Amino acid sequence: MADTIREKIENAGESVKDAAKKAGEKVQEGAEKVAEKTADAAHNAGQAVKDAGQKLKDKSGA
Repeated sequence: MADTIREKIENAGESVKDAAKKAGEKVQEGAEKVAEKTADAAHNAGQAVKDAGQKLKDKSGA
């Protein structure tokens, strides 16, 4: 009986370990997606500022 209880505890520990690993992977995937979207947004904002600056330059004839 002690072996059965011990095995159940070890199996439960493995299950918790696997669940934590999967959760960590999901968090990492989410963080990577957020980082990609943030980088894209920053690039797009920079491009918009550059384009606006060029339009002002063109209007002023410089």
